[in-house]
Amino acid sequence: MTTTKLSNKNLLLILIALLSISLGLWLSQQTGHQKQPPTGLAATFLIKGKPLTPFHLLDQDRKTFNLARLKGKWSFMFFGYTNCPDVCPISMKVMQGVWHKLPPALLKKSQMVFVSVDPGRDTPEILKSYVQYFHPDFLGVTGDPDQIDILTRQIGILYGFEDPEPGSKNYTVNHSAQIILIDPEGDMRAVFSPPHDAEKIAASFQKIIAFVEQT
Repeated sequence: MTTTKLSNKNLLLILIALLSISLGLWLSQQTGHQKQPPTGLAATFLIKGKPLTPFHLLDQDRKTFNLARLKGKWSFMFFGYTNCPDVCPISMKVMQGVWHKLPPALLKKSQMVFVSVDPGRDTPEILKSYVQYFHPDFLGVTGDPDQIDILTRQIGILYGFEDPEPGSKNYTVNHSAQIILIDPEGDMRAVFSPPHDAEKIAASFQKIIAFVEQT
C-alpha cells in the first residue's frame, strides 16, 4: 500500500518536472532565444519588411523594370534627376564607394538603381550615361509620372518641380535624399537617411543581410 502511494507521488513529481521543462523551453523560444535585430545600423531597419505593390517603369536600355526586377537581389534605390546640382551626384558617389567596399560575392546579388523622377528630360540614354559614370553596373530607371508615383508613394519618397525662371527652360526638382534598400523578396527593408557615409552603409548592409538570412 505504501509502495503504491510512493509510486504515484513520484509519478506526479516526474510529470511536474517534465511540464516545467517544456514550459521553460517554450518561454526561451519566445523570449531569450528570439533573434534580436542588428544594432549600430546607419539606417532605419524594418524587421518584417514592407511589401511593394506592382509598378511599371523602363530601364536605361528601354527594358521593362518592374517588381519582378527587384526580386532575387538586394536593391539599393535612390530617387533624383540627372540635372541635380548636388544631392544626386553626392549620393551616387557615396554608392560608388559602397560598391568598392562590398565583397565580390555580395555584389553579385546586389544592384544599385537610380530612379529619375524627371522623365521629361531624363531619357533612358541620358540615364545610362549618367549612372555608368559612377559605376558600369549601376542601373538607371524612369517612366511615366503616374508609374513613378506608384513607387514613390509606397516607399515614402517626396518630390516636386519648381517653375523655370523667366526666359529659361531649366527647372529644379526638389526631392527626398534617402537611399532605400529592398530585399530579394521585393520588400522594403531599410532607409538610409543623409548624411550618407559609404563605409557605414556597407557595414550596415552586411549586418542586415546576416540578420535576414538567419531568420
